[in-house]
Amino acid sequence: MDVLFLHVPKFNNYYKPIGRFSFVLFPPIGLIGLADFLRKNGRDSTIVHLGVERQKYGELHLEKIIEKYQPDIVGLDLHWHFQSFDVIEVARTIKLKNADTAILLGGFTASIFAEEIIRDYDCVDFVIRGDGELPLLKLIDQYQSEKQYHLVPNLTYRSKGKVVTNPTSFVADSSLIDSICYTDFTLMKDYDLFVDSFSRYLNISDLSEQTQRFFLGRDRGYQVYIGRGCIHGCSFCGGSKESHETICSRRAPVLRSVEQILASIQDLENFGFNGVCLALDSVPRANADDYYVAIFNGIRDRALSLNIEVELYYLPSLRFLQAFRELPGKDSFLTISPHSPNERLRKKNSLYRYSNVELEHSLDMMDHARVNCLLCFTCGLPFETLMDLKEMSDYQRSVRRRYKRVRSKTSMIEIEPGSAMSKYPDRYGIHPLRITFEDYYKYHSRPSQNHWLEMGYDRDDCPSHAQVSHYFCRHFCERFKLSWLSPVFCNIVSVIRKIGFFKLFDKIISLQSRH
Repeated sequence: MDVLFLHVPKFNNYYKPIGRFSFVLFPPIGLIGLADFLRKNGRDSTIVHLGVERQKYGELHLEKIIEKYQPDIVGLDLHWHFQSFDVIEVARTIKLKNADTAILLGGFTASIFAEEIIRDYDCVDFVIRGDGELPLLKLIDQYQSEKQYHLVPNLTYRSKGKVVTNPTSFVADSSLIDSICYTDFTLMKDYDLFVDSFSRYLNISDLSEQTQRFFLGRDRGYQVYIGRGCIHGCSFCGGSKESHETICSRRAPVLRSVEQILASIQDLENFGFNGVCLALDSVPRANADDYYVAIFNGIRDRALSLNIEVELYYLPSLRFLQAFRELPGKDSFLTISPHSPNERLRKKNSLYRYSNVELEHSLDMMDHARVNCLLCFTCGLPFETLMDLKEMSDYQRSVRRRYKRVRSKTSMIEIEPGSAMSKYPDRYGIHPLRITFEDYYKYHSRPSQNHWLEMGYDRDDCPSHAQVSHYFCRHFCERFKLSWLSPVFCNIVSVIRKIGFFKLFDKIISLQSRH
């Protein structure tokens, strides 16, 4: 095989009520596209999801996987920083027994830290930065022939003990991404198990699938590939407009055609998903309505029954809402992220796109159009005060009372490589605790770290991390939603788990499913 792609979740995590779990279950949305691109260019590849492997066989057998496929190159996605430790350890394990197999990393985190990774981790041979289609094809050619790696665009590699970084000269355009299929799950080994058990946020390895569905829900969701790039500069985001310019040399987003997006949605329904998310809101505002309405009309014309989530950074128009309301999926909803009701705070973090008055007018329109909405808020922003947190909890309560179709969700910010906060900490009055790749690698090696309550930085003249997490647990808990009683119930559930109730419940559910 030319390339074996391995997706490595973050395996070892701990959260008090549920114990150990794994997450980053979704591969980067472009990974299937890479495998499809190679196939269309006469190269052989497949994707193995190591979370699926571990669930199917009880443990990971990396030696057997490599022996089965005998790849020239093993490609590991390192897109999210959460994967840092697990990806390196998988690379190290493979290299130990298969010294002649090349290890390649790709994804945003790998791209940002490419030189450091190649310099400090000899288990990694190559990093492709930014867009990977043509560079990967050329890397295969050179690896199997003259090994003239200076001819491979976007490549960072080791030569005579030195780190070499080739120019980022390849940037995928709309015609290329439109020619690729991002939803052919037959390119993934045991894709049916992925669809059934891993198309959600987390997996609790010591509970059966039936019990996890009971607690976590039965939705099977996936993102639809809209395009690449961003037009926004959110302070905390590693995928901002500036990040795309730095990592990919992309100065403006490129979008897939409506027809290709509809083909992807059709594929997802055929493969057994019941929900999809349109997550990239980088459509120019001047033609956003035409673009989205054409998608909605196409979904309706094809009688696709999936629930559709659309993530919006700007507010929807009346025309948008009227078309969205006609979608067949009865649980479809819009996700809108004001982040904070404090407009001053939004402006300081490059998050201001509309006023609260405009937001509430839009919620009025959604209420009248019978459109469901999820409002997303954020704890831990630079310049935040305790009064801001209190105003946010009050605002959320008032919105939920006023609008019956609105839910709210609050998350804590965690420092991301490549974000403005990470690159310009003085601008935001913060002190990052994780700066280098080694920092992320060490941090994620410790299962006790809980990303739901960790920020990864200190702030000047702001509530401490302990104060924010304390307030978060009592006012924004998504698991129990019991206000100040949430931490108490969290501890009770933790005790129940430790005495074995969940496993007993698991056995009962398993017995019932057999009958």
